[in-house]
Amino acid sequence: MIYGRLQVEPPSTDEALPPYLQQADLNPNNRFSRLNGRLSVSDSSIQQKAFDTVRLCFRGVILSSVGSKNAVEDIITLTDIKSISEFGRSAPTEPNANDRACHAGFYFELPTNALTGQGKVRALPLTTNISGTTRLNQSTTVNDNRAIPGECEVSYWIEAQFRLSGRQVGYLSEQVKISSLYPRLVASLSQGLPLTLAAKPDLLSRCRMQKSPDLSVTLYEPDMLIERSRQSAKRRVILPIAVTIDSQQHSAGTKSIDSRQSIKCTAAVKWEVDTRFSVGSVHTSSKRSKPGETVQKTTTASTQKEAILFRPLPSYDGQAALGSRHANPASYIATSQLDLDVPDAVSQPSLNCWAQLSRTYYLDISLSFHGLQGAPKYSVHSKIPLLVSAIGRRPEDVLKEDITIDVAEMSDDGDSTDSVDSNLVPETDQAPCEGQRTPARRTTPPPPYFR
Repeated sequence: MIYGRLQVEPPSTDEALPPYLQQADLNPNNRFSRLNGRLSVSDSSIQQKAFDTVRLCFRGVILSSVGSKNAVEDIITLTDIKSISEFGRSAPTEPNANDRACHAGFYFELPTNALTGQGKVRALPLTTNISGTTRLNQSTTVNDNRAIPGECEVSYWIEAQFRLSGRQVGYLSEQVKISSLYPRLVASLSQGLPLTLAAKPDLLSRCRMQKSPDLSVTLYEPDMLIERSRQSAKRRVILPIAVTIDSQQHSAGTKSIDSRQSIKCTAAVKWEVDTRFSVGSVHTSSKRSKPGETVQKTTTASTQKEAILFRPLPSYDGQAALGSRHANPASYIATSQLDLDVPDAVSQPSLNCWAQLSRTYYLDISLSFHGLQGAPKYSVHSKIPLLVSAIGRRPEDVLKEDITIDVAEMSDDGDSTDSVDSNLVPETDQAPCEGQRTPARRTTPPPPYFR
């Protein structure tokens, strides 16, 4: 019989490392880049040599369930081996403490990307639990559609497999919640650059059959850095915008556009997060996918309203000073920018390479232009897909100083002493199959609410 306890807790940047983590040879410059832990076993288990090695694994999976169908997709598996000789006593924290346990510290360096066998780089999803419904067409009658519940869970945990002469004799697991892994993100336009949108004149101008100058809105920034504001501590992103008006196109009797005046704009912007999970594949087209296999859930943030002013660019010899190589010399060009708050829902990169889970970001923009003499009011509305990615990520790199781990404690025992009698590891002769993708009760710990 083996008595043991598995603890996982990241080191604090403001406090000294616990004694049992100092043996891990941590680099002080790599704060929050490692998932640290301690494995404790009873002194009697060491003396009786109840095991000779411990196989520690950090694992992550995507668990999808739609109706009666279930599917599992592996995310990552990291492995570390500890021998029985690496377990030792730590210095007691209290003078009268009775430490009857031996400990071994360990750590895992967590990457932000997983590389597939086909060479695709996939960002690791954060710990999450998503629920929704889909509909199954039971017949050609629309009223016969019934809702099918679905749930998707991204789960990470650390497991310890005790082995004796190659045979598993004990097992422990501890759930780990990864809530923040990407402190620096960048958003890019996924429809190509530059993205030009044609604005429409107001209804009154169209009813009068009045020829209005063409107004277009151009988004030309390739990479928009999502940064945290020092003043408000909120994450923000700056979206540069350019407005172009063909000043030669105006009807008779209307005033020409003065290229020196500014144009007022009222903007209404909201973020949308489209999440899909499936027991088949989220990338299968709707015509080929089976009914009742994919659940789609859209989350919309609150609308941000802002009044901005577009100022005209200076021109020299009839040419605009910036971004007008292909513009008409008589065009009116003005620029401005939107300073947007980034909601907490945009906390990880776009997920488009996993089979059972996808995450897509959109920016719903509505712009109303007014106050420009010689031109009517204009409006434009578009739902722009954004590609959110991490900065400086390479599949072979592990970023340092860029990870925050929240540990979901499984034990209700608030005592921080080294006693390990409360956690029992039963002896078993049945070891889980290596490399098996189908989750078994032994290899996949249950969610916290089942414990």
